[in-house]
Amino acid sequence: MMIAERFTKEAREAVKTAVAEAERVHAGEVGVEHLLLALLDAPVLAGFDLPRGELETAFRDYRRKGGLTKADAEALRGLGIDVEKVIDSVEQSLGAGVLRPGPRRRWFGMPLEADFKKALERSLREARDLGHNYLGSEHVVLALLQGRGIVAEVLTERGVTYGEIRKRAASARAR
Repeated sequence: MMIAERFTKEAREAVKTAVAEAERVHAGEVGVEHLLLALLDAPVLAGFDLPRGELETAFRDYRRKGGLTKADAEALRGLGIDVEKVIDSVEQSLGAGVLRPGPRRRWFGMPLEADFKKALERSLREARDLGHNYLGSEHVVLALLQGRGIVAEVLTERGVTYGEIRKRAASARAR
């Protein structure tokens, strides 16, 4: 069976919607944050407090900081470096948003960030490890929780844990 055939309709739609999310905000690439935004209505995330506006703000802030998470900023603060002051200074000198990655040249479609591709690969492993013969949104969410960076940080801050999503994914198959 081809990998694309394993994707449920919901998972395929999430990938398409992630591309649309990236295009909507004029991102240079489709990132894992766009994938999470595309999955907010997935049944596996039901009951979690994931306000879209708050997430979008967190993702914009993350991009503004050149990809630094809160954990990264805290580690730098421990070394005496105030990330906000550094970014403000750079933006005053060079312009707002200068640390955000710019668009890459592309020949066909919107490029996918390496973390996006890794998340899809991990989601296949998650499906296999759970004994599922399909790849659904629950497997993608599990993969996002395994990644490092803003998406895992935002989900964990809001109580979405790998263990809870794995339980939900396992029970989804039993239904």
